[in-house]
Amino acid sequence: MHPMVQKTDRPQRGRPPRFDEGDVVAGALIAFWSHGYEGTTLAELERATGVDRSTIYNSFGGKRGLYDRAADEYVSGGERHLFSPLSDGTAGIEDIVEYLDRLEAIQLDGAMPSGCLIINDLADPTSREMTDRYLHDIGNGLSNALERSNGVDGTDPSANAMRGESLLAAIVGVNLTHRRDPPAASSMMNGLRELVRSWATRQSPSV
Repeated sequence: MHPMVQKTDRPQRGRPPRFDEGDVVAGALIAFWSHGYEGTTLAELERATGVDRSTIYNSFGGKRGLYDRAADEYVSGGERHLFSPLSDGTAGIEDIVEYLDRLEAIQLDGAMPSGCLIINDLADPTSREMTDRYLHDIGNGLSNALERSNGVDGTDPSANAMRGESLLAAIVGVNLTHRRDPPAASSMMNGLRELVRSWATRQSPSV
């Protein structure tokens, strides 16, 4: 299963359900990612999850409740598998490049919908909590990596804030572009990597 659609089973209270909750959430995630919240009908959710609408209401609180679960799993998957170079890396500039590589690998995965579940929904967020959490994860990770790059790569500390904000805007733009024009998004990603590497005044020991 793709890392951004990892199935997470949660402990059940009372009588076990006659379906796999993790499978239902994973199926709903793909449906919402493909069609957006407004564009995903209950009939589509029934097809994607294998359960009927009464189960969606009774077990997940309806369409919105299921979206909230799916969005939480998506953001959690990003925190586990996508943002780790930014939060846990030691190489500064190359940590940012590795993050961009992982993001592009997701975009190039033909089995996954285009764009990003959260960024596709950015203009009118279905869940502002999930949107804020996702953007905070990226922004905070970039800030940490840029701060590390000051010592590792000799980058200018006074430029960290501007570069972090510019990178976050560029990443949002790449994801939105990928939704409509994947080849253009790939070209943008190549340029973004080159730009980030140009900020280093000395070569990282990890390269």
